[in-house]
Amino acid sequence: MRRSRFGFSMLAFMAISLGLAASSSGQTGTQQQIDRLQQQIDQLRSESLLSTGGRPVIFQQPAATVPDQSLMWSQLSPQSEIAAVAAPEKQYPNTRLTGFFQLDTVRFGQSSESRAVLGDIQDGTGFRRARLGVAGDVTKRGTYLMEFDLAQSQPRFVDVWGQIKETPLGNLRIGRFRQPFGMAELTSVRALPMLERPTAGALSPFRQTGVMLSDTAVEETFTWAVSGFRTLADNFGNTYGDSTGLGTAERLTFLYRDRGDWDLIHLGVAHSYMDPARNQFQYASQPEIFAGQQPNLGPGGLAVLPIEFVPPFANAGVFNVEHANLINIEAARSWGRTVVQAENRWSRVKLPSGDSTTVQAGYITLRHMLTGEVISYNRSEGVFGRVKPDCPLDIAAGKWGAWETVARFSTLNLNPLFGLPGVSGPTGRLDTATVGLNWYWWENAKSQFEWINADLNRPVVGASISNAFAARLQFDF
Repeated sequence: MRRSRFGFSMLAFMAISLGLAASSSGQTGTQQQIDRLQQQIDQLRSESLLSTGGRPVIFQQPAATVPDQSLMWSQLSPQSEIAAVAAPEKQYPNTRLTGFFQLDTVRFGQSSESRAVLGDIQDGTGFRRARLGVAGDVTKRGTYLMEFDLAQSQPRFVDVWGQIKETPLGNLRIGRFRQPFGMAELTSVRALPMLERPTAGALSPFRQTGVMLSDTAVEETFTWAVSGFRTLADNFGNTYGDSTGLGTAERLTFLYRDRGDWDLIHLGVAHSYMDPARNQFQYASQPEIFAGQQPNLGPGGLAVLPIEFVPPFANAGVFNVEHANLINIEAARSWGRTVVQAENRWSRVKLPSGDSTTVQAGYITLRHMLTGEVISYNRSEGVFGRVKPDCPLDIAAGKWGAWETVARFSTLNLNPLFGLPGVSGPTGRLDTATVGLNWYWWENAKSQFEWINADLNRPVVGASISNAFAARLQFDF
């Protein structure tokens, strides 16, 4: 490398000397020599690029040797590229458009007991999510995201926040965002291995409006986050009520084993305290499938509620509460193309009557890539990321994308709330077993197919069985 740089400098010096001679005697006699020198310079430049793995190298002649080098060199070879071209400086603020849609279809099958308890659940086809957003930077360390969902009864805010990166205390985020509680909740909806997050999501603060500090540590083997927020927030991030209305969430994860995405063990714990502004909660969940219909009901037709949808199977109804403390533990094991992920959580609820009780939820998910892709792990968030097919879909070329089998068992038990003062809902314990097949066309498109078996057990009423066969098409950008 040093010899190449020295040779190049000598050739440059010779070329400049020839240029000075040509200025007095004309270029006619030296043109061929200059052309030969140019060929040698280009050859040296090529060898230098090869020796540095393709990275451009800047060669410089000391200014003391040839004061007018840059001027003379430009006269001799205006087309040569001997210096690395600097990337254009990033402009602030900047914006990029982002979005995706998920088109679902589902068909239900119910036992007679299920129809008696839940009614006749209608089949459905529709857009589960249709989101548009803008993201970008306002400075080198100032970022933002504004995302909106247009698929349901009304447009609503999803994530709307601004962030200052790399402060002395970590990354500072302010706005409406998913709280640091739960591995499933923090997994991007674009990367979900199943159609919906598990029923354990009923016991989660999920999206609220507040302030969060977060970061990684020890070469990204640890993640931590601490958040404070107003609660409960509506679909636009607003909170109303004259009670305290404060909440907190904290999460810590670490990699107990870390040999890359193909061999790791993830462990984590999280806590959340919630004191709602109106002193009311509602714990409820569907059996990990959602389908909404908006039939011609009401005087205004399709533009007016009510909306029919899959009813909540386990449902405590709206009840008064003093506060709740939530604990979550999480673990995952990755063998690259095979992943096992599990969480268990508890919510200790205190009622105005002085009664306290604990409700519980949990799940375990198994994933296996039939086509051998490694399921990526997002170290900055402490969750698994999206699948990137090794052979993106190209039917004409005989390439069929990536295929994944998935299975999950989940449980949500609200029956401890049954009969307590102020609890009006039927409560219920909901156990859900799901198997599915995912077909990844490209990194930004996939289809999913699932069979969902839901076993609901309500006090007094007893058990009932429901089944759902569902499919999804997803495109994102």
